[in-house]
Amino acid sequence: MPQMATGGPRRRERPGSSSGGAHGRQGDLQDQPQGVAVADAVAPTPVSIRLVHAAAPGRARLHIDALVESNQVQRFLERTLPAIGGVSGAAASPLTGNLLVHYDPATPLEAIIGRIIELLQSGIGPSDDDSRDKKGWHHLDTEAVATDLATSRTRGLSEDEARERLVAAGSNALPALPTRSNLGIFLAQFDSVPVALLAGAAVVSLVTGALLEVGAILAVMGVNAAIGYRTETGTERIIQSLNLPAPQAARVIRDGDPHEVAAETLVPGDVLMLERGMVVPADARLSAVRGLTVSEAGLTGESMPVRKSDAPVAVTLPLAERTSMVYRGTVVTGGSGTAIVVATGARTEIGRVQQLVGATLAPQTPMQRQMGELGRQLGWLTLYAGGLIVGIGWLRGIALYQAARSALSLVVAAVPEGLPVLAVTTLALGVEDLRRRNILVRRLEAVEPMAAVQVACFDKTGTLTFGRMSVEVAVCGDQIYQAGEGSRLDGHDDAVAHPNGNDCLRRLLTIGCLCSEAEVEADEGDSILNGSATEKALVQAAIDSEIDVAALRRGFPKVSLQQRTETYRFMASAHANNGRLLLAVKGSPLEVLDRCRWEGLAGGGRRPLTPERRDRIEGINAELADRALRVLGFAYRDVGDETQDEPAVAELTWVGLAGLADPVRPGLKSLMAELHRAGLQTIILTGDQRATARAVAHKVGLNGTGDIDIVDAVDVDRMTEAELAVAARRAQAFSRVGPAQKLKIIRALQQSGATVAMIGDGINDSPALRAADVGIALGRDPYAAARETADVYLATDDLGGLIPAIERGRTTFTNIRKAIHYLFSTNFSEVLVMLCGMAVGLGEVLSPMQLLWINLISDVLPGLGLAMEPPEAAGMQDGPMVADKALPGVQNLASLTSEAALLGSGAMAAGLYGAMRYGTASPIVRTMTFGALVTAQLLHAITCRSSTRSVFDRGSSPANPALTGILAGSVAAQSAALFVPGIRRLLGLAPLGILDAGIMLAGGTLPFAIAEVRKSALSASTSHASAPLTFTRAPMAPANESRPRLLEAPANVSWLRPHGAK
Repeated sequence: MPQMATGGPRRRERPGSSSGGAHGRQGDLQDQPQGVAVADAVAPTPVSIRLVHAAAPGRARLHIDALVESNQVQRFLERTLPAIGGVSGAAASPLTGNLLVHYDPATPLEAIIGRIIELLQSGIGPSDDDSRDKKGWHHLDTEAVATDLATSRTRGLSEDEARERLVAAGSNALPALPTRSNLGIFLAQFDSVPVALLAGAAVVSLVTGALLEVGAILAVMGVNAAIGYRTETGTERIIQSLNLPAPQAARVIRDGDPHEVAAETLVPGDVLMLERGMVVPADARLSAVRGLTVSEAGLTGESMPVRKSDAPVAVTLPLAERTSMVYRGTVVTGGSGTAIVVATGARTEIGRVQQLVGATLAPQTPMQRQMGELGRQLGWLTLYAGGLIVGIGWLRGIALYQAARSALSLVVAAVPEGLPVLAVTTLALGVEDLRRRNILVRRLEAVEPMAAVQVACFDKTGTLTFGRMSVEVAVCGDQIYQAGEGSRLDGHDDAVAHPNGNDCLRRLLTIGCLCSEAEVEADEGDSILNGSATEKALVQAAIDSEIDVAALRRGFPKVSLQQRTETYRFMASAHANNGRLLLAVKGSPLEVLDRCRWEGLAGGGRRPLTPERRDRIEGINAELADRALRVLGFAYRDVGDETQDEPAVAELTWVGLAGLADPVRPGLKSLMAELHRAGLQTIILTGDQRATARAVAHKVGLNGTGDIDIVDAVDVDRMTEAELAVAARRAQAFSRVGPAQKLKIIRALQQSGATVAMIGDGINDSPALRAADVGIALGRDPYAAARETADVYLATDDLGGLIPAIERGRTTFTNIRKAIHYLFSTNFSEVLVMLCGMAVGLGEVLSPMQLLWINLISDVLPGLGLAMEPPEAAGMQDGPMVADKALPGVQNLASLTSEAALLGSGAMAAGLYGAMRYGTASPIVRTMTFGALVTAQLLHAITCRSSTRSVFDRGSSPANPALTGILAGSVAAQSAALFVPGIRRLLGLAPLGILDAGIMLAGGTLPFAIAEVRKSALSASTSHASAPLTFTRAPMAPANESRPRLLEAPANVSWLRPHGAK
């Protein structure tokens, strides 16, 4: 681990260490093995950090002495700083000692610098006996690793040895992140600008001798803290549940045989079997690889899959370049291999990062940061207004004591105590609502970008389709075989088919069974298949054609297997064959065809593959793809030398094509139409051919009834990022794209300014899922990499969950704005009433006690009620929200002042009426002002439910039981304040006559009526201009219809697929 020269006392002295100068310390540091966290503090001098410049908002350049000539410090800072709340990235230079930090401008730079100093002084890291760092596993060869860990590369550990090591090493489980304690949550309720203002008001009241007001202020603070505590503890439980890991299994070799074990039981020395699509369960040193690629985005930030090797690499290489290692939490995107486990649990790299995360502050969501900024704005506004009150009082000759009390009342009036808890509570409520619909959100902040999604990118296989394939048609030479009911292929039940036999179709199916990882298990006479959807379909077709798959595989034992990769879009397997090797190949038709020199004949033998035959095969391939079939090509080669474990995939003999159907999920046309009405662009990203992409796009209505604009992978590679961004905003489908190209498309869309959601299965799509603003995965497999990569997980395997997820995101975004709008307008109305009362000579029209009561029943609780507002009927037709749109605040002062003035005018009118009738000193004046203002504010919560729909419009808004209950409770409390003598005396109120009560109610209801009539009139004047959101696509040249249809003749042969086949 890197040892950093940091400030503070010496924590631990290592043997042989020196306490010399900075140069000596840096020399020691450079000699240490690499790691991801800092360890012991060994320098007595403080950390030296100097600000170079911070001219651009959100960017700061710092100079750190400890960074000079230290690659370890560089890597530590670049990997750990993004875990700090408010920091989005960092770039460090050991040459200059400068650190460039990208951060949220709302986060004080001083706080970030302080956090960097804490990290450098924290001593976070493993103990000195960490064998992984001393060994440098990536630098050792596999035999040395196996020897050091007392294991075998081929046989692994014994079961007994694994159990003993599990007891010694402990469970392969990551340490739980520290959670907020109940006490911490309660104390946090008092850590905000609004609450600080209330505390200041209590101090002023104490100094002036108003002990009753002190008690009332403290009581209100306590009640608000209790509400916040109750809400946040529930929210914290929801947030913690999002971090629960999915159950995971691992395949290992023990006692020489493959076993599937719980990932938590892995121990150092276990031999992992790595396969495409699995999440790596522990840190391991690779011992054998076959085209292995791994996505390490979650650990290193490198979105592109990394090609792995079992060869040792230099000991000085950073984590991202250790190609001989795989790390826990990364995803195998291609190929296969084996690896020796070298670290488990907290000793893994991701475990160290998690320990570091536990020591850093949890980052706030963008909305929480905006809420903090609003609180600061409110604090300054309150101070200005308080000074204004004192100034007006001085001009009117009011005593300083009375002016101070009025300023105190203003502070109390201006404080929206519910503001700090509002954002996180509303987000948590959205997450909980989605969970009840089996839509699992893994990050609280993922709810926010759901509201702004403009482009939805879909994987095809397993996402738009079921991922359950069946062979529909096969073409061998001039023969066409169509799947159907009622007929069976002719064949020899007791024969083992061979590609050199005289049955062309059996030859194709034989290759499909041999070049396959699908496993066949017998269960009471039935065959149960395990494997990928494509391979299961091919094996099932062979079983239906009465091929004995088990006997076939015994006759041709597998020697080696080359997995499909991004570079080679085919699979090849070598099989022993009576002293020779049989190479079986299946994959992308054009790529397999390019490697063929011969074409097999139906009666046996072969002939040269002529250009004419190539053209015909390519034409048939295109027609099959036009039917929305997934098309595979099949070929083979006899190899004379059995000692060639991995013969070259060349000089092949072409066998034929198979078209597999993967049924499109039902309801996709209506889903796409609804997404389009909601203002989203929809795109397919598929590895299939252009014709298949076009057919599927038409089936699901990706562009309604319009033409489908398709961009091929070849064109993607040729385009610049700017050109790709333009093409992506016009296209409906991308064909033949791999994981790297999907990632490139997502990034191009984001560079164009779009907010992007990626919907996929988490294997080939894992880089794109992680790079997208929102990654969404389906729930077909609880062990899939999707769950480890995506932000949102549709557990029901139903894409229809996209609509409520987007709707909830938009509703949450809208509700928070409604609640903040309500809080600001109502609190500002109290400020205006106090200012106007002072200006017109009424003095302190509302006492601090009365203002505290108003805030208690018409502030926090109605705001939370608005946060639980159900979706508006037109919410999905209004289009995506603007990403990073500012919340209502000081920048909306004009509109907020207008609403506050309307609310306060009724209360002031009622108060002036009372003053004219009873005199300015009468308590009835305060009572009428108080009652009218409370009535207006409670009714204003109903106004804030919709900015366009009036209560006088025909049709009603969806019911909001929570808000209704809150308002009913507030009305009951207000009635008690007006009519119960004890409460009335406590608040300084007076009983009212019928006329005075009627004037008071009129002053409270008239603002509501005016606001609703104004909404109704505005809605009527703008309704004629409303139009549905539509997309305009660039015209596309019509498809070439002159190509001859090669498959229009009736099929020659068909095979039976029995009902109930598994």
